[in-house]
Amino acid sequence: MIEVQITEEMVEIAKQKSREMGKLKNSILKGKGNVSGFIGEQIALQVLGGEWANREGCSYQYDMILPDGRTVDVKTKQRGVAPQPHYNCSVSNFNPDQKCDLYGFVSVLKNREGEYLKGWVLGIIPKQEFMDRATFATQGTHDPSNNFNTPASCYNLTIKELQNVQGIGDDMLGISS
Repeated sequence: MIEVQITEEMVEIAKQKSREMGKLKNSILKGKGNVSGFIGEQIALQVLGGEWANREGCSYQYDMILPDGRTVDVKTKQRGVAPQPHYNCSVSNFNPDQKCDLYGFVSVLKNREGEYLKGWVLGIIPKQEFMDRATFATQGTHDPSNNFNTPASCYNLTIKELQNVQGIGDDMLGISS
């Protein structure tokens, strides 16, 4: 995992993008996670490099384009605690058909006062590999490993099963040597 401090500028950009986007159809949090999601995208860009695909609004298929042209859909979870290796990274059952090459997973820490403090790029994984290895959980399923009730049906893989960004070769990230 790579930790990134969240700046006020990141929060302001995320709030603006959230206003532009509004509430997406089938949003698990009814639009309340938009700001965290856009912060997560900025964190992923800072760590992975590349280009933000939805600068002019929202791209449903993917969020960023790596230097070699591969696309990444960033999946962000807002948390009240630092992520642990046994926590799940999830892809909603509403959108497993997105046309992206990789999933990038990010956690954003928000305190009780509503301040965004820091985030982590948890790892990345090719989309097809994620779908092949993930476990399906139906809405309302209780996961005793992290005491979490699934708010919507989704595919899950634990953080420890992702490819660690720090250990990935430049070829995986699309960076030229």
